[in-house]
Amino acid sequence: MAHPRTMCCRKIIRRISWGMCSRLSRAAQAGRSAPSPSPIRRPSPLRRRTPSATIWSASGWAAGRSSSSHCSPTIKSSTRGGRSMAETILTPPLPDYGGPHQPGITDPVWPATAPEGVGEAQYDALYAGQLERQRHLHVITADVASRTREDLSDLLCELTKFAKRQMAKLPPKDTQRPYDAPVVTRRVTVTVGFGATLFTTLAGDDRFNLAARRPASLKVMPQIDGDEGFHPRDHATDLVILVSSDDYYVNEYIFGRLYYRGVHPDIRVRSVERGYARPDSREPSGFEDGITNPRDCTAPSSMHDVVYVRAEDSEPDWCAGGTYLAYRKIRRRMKRFFDLSPTAQESVFGVEKKSGTRLEPLDAHSHVAKINPRRTNHLDLFDMDDLERRFLRRPYFFDDGLDAAGEELRGLHHLSFARNLGAQYEWPVLMWQTNPDFPVPGAGIDNLYGTGGASNIAGGYYFMPAAASGDDHLGTRLGL
Repeated sequence: MAHPRTMCCRKIIRRISWGMCSRLSRAAQAGRSAPSPSPIRRPSPLRRRTPSATIWSASGWAAGRSSSSHCSPTIKSSTRGGRSMAETILTPPLPDYGGPHQPGITDPVWPATAPEGVGEAQYDALYAGQLERQRHLHVITADVASRTREDLSDLLCELTKFAKRQMAKLPPKDTQRPYDAPVVTRRVTVTVGFGATLFTTLAGDDRFNLAARRPASLKVMPQIDGDEGFHPRDHATDLVILVSSDDYYVNEYIFGRLYYRGVHPDIRVRSVERGYARPDSREPSGFEDGITNPRDCTAPSSMHDVVYVRAEDSEPDWCAGGTYLAYRKIRRRMKRFFDLSPTAQESVFGVEKKSGTRLEPLDAHSHVAKINPRRTNHLDLFDMDDLERRFLRRPYFFDDGLDAAGEELRGLHHLSFARNLGAQYEWPVLMWQTNPDFPVPGAGIDNLYGTGGASNIAGGYYFMPAAASGDDHLGTRLGL
């Protein structure tokens, strides 16, 4: 004889089955479809669910465009049963599509102040004024086959219109499945930069009569210690196009339009590099990356202050509002690094792996000692302190499979934006990182490139002009 509890369960199951059959029968008799059962809601496997899952979004974040970075939270979900505490989720900020600068450089960025109902201490530490990069990046380099200024102007006009269309697009609703979470925006940015060869070719040809308008610090990237078979002169191109979004296939579509000359027949793509962003910003070996990045919190913004050229700077007038990009693709030989002991790994970086805290005493040729010395009350030969030589880093990571020897091809796309390329980027790289006598004589080059096995395998210098306003294109202020 079955256990009483088992018999009780069977009765309940029969009643549920009978009830569902009755509903189906009545629906069939009425000539309509039976209502589908309610979706099963499962708790997250990562953390315990709470009774009130509240999602905040800043003003404009959930729409297709963003005109302000100020946080105006709105509730996006309803309450649920469970333990008596609230779970708050912030939706990512949108790019600044209507500002004076090209999107995809200092945005998307979290608002400086916490929205109402969000813990200020945690928000200030982890979000306030920080970049919130899109999930995917394509770095596309290209040359132009145009022969006249008029042809180049037409090319830049079509490229500008194409970029604006891609950033203005909203995800199509008719391709979304009915029970999937709605995709409101993919946060697309298309950011265009000019290489030194657009102004003067490697052979010295001023083909577009632009040599006199070249940005003051723009040149072909020089060769440095750490370049492994990488000769920057061979990689110099007229254009760079940074495509970022939260959807890999959107990036691929934009790349395809450029590669197959669907945007303009004179755009000749030379290379494409693909990268991804980790939400925790840790680099491939697990150490935090970009801990000291400037934030967009103060007025005037410290981030904008180190990134964008001002009218009073020693640059051609058209450069105001633009910025320099120093791009390096850095390979990390992971097997070589992981063969080191945990203590030796931390010594290479100069920080504790978990917390990011600087080691004491600090090895003179560790990565942080070489690239971010943080000396107090110290002015160099040009009366600049170390903080004045900061730049904005926007890192993405890559995993290109295995090389011919069976080693991993992993590392990071090191994208650095600076108002003054020489003072903010080249000085730290040439005078600190690769200087064997900094910070003390005999220190050697950055240990990340020595013991750590890092090497530069691609890259270049570019100038990213200000955003094109109205009917202008990216070459209008250049005189095209």
